[in-house]
Amino acid sequence: MKFLKFLIPLSLVFLFLIYSFLPVRLDKKTVEIPYGMPSTQMALYLYREGVIRTPLSFLFIHMIKKGKLEAGEYEFDGLVFPWEVYKKIQYGFRKLYRITVPEGSDLYDIAKILEEHKICKAKDFLEYALSPKTAEKYGLNTFSMEGFLFPDTYFFSKNTHPLTVINTMYRNFLRKTKSLRENLKSSGMSLEEWVTIASLIEKETALEKEKPLVSAVIHNRLKKGMKLQIDPTVIYAMKRRNIWDGKLSAKDMEIKDPYNTYLYYGLPPTPICNPGLSSLESALKPAKVDYLYFVADGNGGHRFSSTYSEHLANVRLYKSAKK
Repeated sequence: MKFLKFLIPLSLVFLFLIYSFLPVRLDKKTVEIPYGMPSTQMALYLYREGVIRTPLSFLFIHMIKKGKLEAGEYEFDGLVFPWEVYKKIQYGFRKLYRITVPEGSDLYDIAKILEEHKICKAKDFLEYALSPKTAEKYGLNTFSMEGFLFPDTYFFSKNTHPLTVINTMYRNFLRKTKSLRENLKSSGMSLEEWVTIASLIEKETALEKEKPLVSAVIHNRLKKGMKLQIDPTVIYAMKRRNIWDGKLSAKDMEIKDPYNTYLYYGLPPTPICNPGLSSLESALKPAKVDYLYFVADGNGGHRFSSTYSEHLANVRLYKSAKK
């Protein structure tokens, strides 16, 4: 009888342990582990969310593994065992969201995209992306990461640290531009000058066939010591000042800002956006033409010219087309 008295409770404990480690069947269940949550509260939270059968299984695994548990958003689907739940949180296998950064996006555009997808706050991203210390960390001779965050499709989890986003995008820039950078030394341009010119090309035309021509105009004007007089540099100056409303006027061309290429000679202090590969290639390989001017043709393209008189004639054609 005494043996039975011990056997029954032990059997119940054994059955409970078995029950604790049984899998749970879930249909795409997402849970969010906040920063600083203790393991005991985490186990209770996962139990209440129906991810594990009892808190005991999670705490037992934690007692053995003693791993560092990562905060974040996690997704579980199908037949889920408690050790799988623990492993996913221990190694930070967070739920990922697909975001696309279009070619020509500047840091302010990227910040908006990241905040819309709740990857990180726009303010926090800009604090790091516009910091000279961040650029210095990567050995860049510039004071922001503008131009060096490659436009592409990425997968990030919610509440990702801005520096992780920046590092991922910069490493992608290095990978994607490796072959082009090998030809950079013979061009006579620095890395920063190259990317800056590419950013101007990116913003001036969306037509692939025009990019080498726009590149030629920029290179030719720089060689002759002419002002670049590129509208998107003024827009960027206005974005920096938080006064861009989507409209560009003649008065805006007088803004005293180092990015305003209507007032100041040479390239702007940094790139004005993050260019794609075709613009980067065109910056390295300008067309062999003597063009110094271009103006919109009213049909999504541009008319190019070598003399100011030709340019004025093209401007008249553009104004006529607008009417």
